[in-house]
Amino acid sequence: MLKTDACLSAPAASIAAGIFLWISANAVAFASDADEEQTTIDQIVVVAHKDERSIREIAANVTVLSRAGISDELATSINDVFRYVPGIDYEGAGNRFGTEGINIRGIGGNRVAIVVDGVPLSDHFDVGSFSNATRDFIDAGLIENIEVLHGPASALYGSAAIGGVVAVRTPDPVDVLRDRRTGGDLLATWRGADDSVQGQALVGLGDDALGLTAGYTWRSGHEVDSAAAGDSLDTRETDRKTALLKLVADDQRGNTWRASLIHQDSHTLSSLTSMLGAGRYRSTTALEGDDQYNMDLLTVSYEFGAPEGWIDNGVVRGYYEIADVEQKTLDERANARTPVSIDRFFSFEQQIAGLELNLWKDFSTARAAHRLGFGVEYRERETEEYRDGLSTDLTTGEQTNVLLGEVFPLRDFPITTTREFGAYLEDTMNFGDWTVIAALRADRFELSPSQDPMYLEDYPFAEIVSLTESELSPKLGVIYKISPGIDVYAQYSHGFRAPPYADANIGLEIPLFNYRAIPNPDLKSESSDGIDIGMRWQGLSSSAHVSLFHTRYEDFIESKVRLGADPVSGRILFQSQNIDETRIEGIEAGWSVRWNAIGFDGSAYYAQGTNKQNNEPLNSVGPAQAVIGLSWYSEDESRQVRLKATLTDAWDDRDETSGELFEPPGHAVFDLFFSQQLGEKMTFRAGLHNLTDRTYWNWSDVRGLSSDDPVIPYLAQAGRSASVSLNVRW
Repeated sequence: MLKTDACLSAPAASIAAGIFLWISANAVAFASDADEEQTTIDQIVVVAHKDERSIREIAANVTVLSRAGISDELATSINDVFRYVPGIDYEGAGNRFGTEGINIRGIGGNRVAIVVDGVPLSDHFDVGSFSNATRDFIDAGLIENIEVLHGPASALYGSAAIGGVVAVRTPDPVDVLRDRRTGGDLLATWRGADDSVQGQALVGLGDDALGLTAGYTWRSGHEVDSAAAGDSLDTRETDRKTALLKLVADDQRGNTWRASLIHQDSHTLSSLTSMLGAGRYRSTTALEGDDQYNMDLLTVSYEFGAPEGWIDNGVVRGYYEIADVEQKTLDERANARTPVSIDRFFSFEQQIAGLELNLWKDFSTARAAHRLGFGVEYRERETEEYRDGLSTDLTTGEQTNVLLGEVFPLRDFPITTTREFGAYLEDTMNFGDWTVIAALRADRFELSPSQDPMYLEDYPFAEIVSLTESELSPKLGVIYKISPGIDVYAQYSHGFRAPPYADANIGLEIPLFNYRAIPNPDLKSESSDGIDIGMRWQGLSSSAHVSLFHTRYEDFIESKVRLGADPVSGRILFQSQNIDETRIEGIEAGWSVRWNAIGFDGSAYYAQGTNKQNNEPLNSVGPAQAVIGLSWYSEDESRQVRLKATLTDAWDDRDETSGELFEPPGHAVFDLFFSQQLGEKMTFRAGLHNLTDRTYWNWSDVRGLSSDDPVIPYLAQAGRSASVSLNVRW
């Protein structure tokens, strides 16, 4: 249980003290080498300030995943990409819908901003058991790098970043060309865990002044071969295609134009046989899904600079995105008293258009060197959703569009337009060994639902709610450089999230169960206040970092809170409401050391969350985890062998006031990787996963499931499996 003050709980404090002592001891041991060389290897990141900065200029924890690292780990999906990053988890949506989002430090869903080349992706939305619009990523094969900013980031990113930011960058022509006029990158990967095959082709043409990147990935796979299920009853066949076209051109002034188009479509067929014959599916004889996801993203940006002018550099970016989800479900109930076949249809479409301007200027005063950043942003989203249903009597052939008293088609919220206006100012002030970072962002959020005829026909009692919210999001960070390779930092950051359209105007009316949901005109924005304290050490062949965090969230929005009976209609009323306060605190750490041919690396995460309204744990916060790696490199670096150990604690700190939940046990999983360069252009990679054939579950896959849920065995991870890939680059 967490303490009620801002201090870390005893277990976290003990872990923190141990890691701090370890890093400090090693820092002292190796600092002399770094001081003698007066050189450290700096990592450059963009996500924390929206322009390129050394990671030592950031008063927060940032995780960076490179294209090379993703390839070495034979990753083909987001589940694989974050597998060895404690504290960052994918959010599972069962054995039909796959992955629906990313969780950072126990906060996920639409509370985490996911951006591709600076452009936000569409929202996640789900309702019931048959409708789930996930936040689909582009394929791993078209990712140049991923930067993850841990903790509230609304001071730069606005409403969507109360929990953090996941920033994806796709390859520029120079990334493929590598100082040549033409270049390419071909990769073929097979993974045994789900019998999937992925092909990737990247081609670059041109030079630094004018270049073109064309990329295409294709992935086809099946359900995961669950170690707990034996012969799987559930089947899942997925085909996914992603295409990228990017043009980069410099004008006569040396400024840079970028234009890119990303198209993605995926198609998944599933049969959920494991759910049949139990609970609500006791009379169901077939349950099949047909899900399609399509996304088009167009981005145009102009990077300009005039160091002798009133700004040093800037970027203006415009974008348009459309995401479309269509899901069909066949629910055949041949064993029912009246045999029926039910066809369900779900549609979710979101269009996003935006314009962003960021400017930076370096200048000096008598006491400090400044880098001033300024930005303005406008974003508009139009969201449309509906569900349809048709029940056919298998005996008589009669059909009806009334299911459980709901009359289809219907909407769960009216067609809604949201508009976001934001402006921020950030000043990075350097006082020698001290750096102070101060930022403030002002946001205005408008939620404008239409007088939707379909929504009003379904819910004539509802009063459609429009909302306007404003917020100021400050950030203040301090960095102190103890030596050329060691620094400590502390940061306060504020975050907020405006009320979502689906919560403000929730629609639900099920006469058979006497249920009704009503809009909430008094819904308030969520807010957060986070404190990070950390230490970093960077040498020529070794590095380490540790970060303590404590974040308080207020007015968290909980969907469909039961209010009780309406005295007028007699219906049981539900409404989205704000929760008073929640807190999450914990520690993150990482380290890496290279001694000639041997490398050692690791990372660890521990957190606790509490709902202060009832003093129960937060079920969005996962168990403690550590990842340890041991690597061997040949003398010419052409061959590499790596052993990864993932150690995960039992997930037993949960809120079970609504019923007993399945507790995934703690586990240790070992993976072995091998890579071999074959000449100058070809690389062969292989992996053996789960060497000990351990049966285990990722906590995020089974979150919220009761201990007797029949689907649990089918959500276990694969047993021992293999993967191979062949990469050709020129």
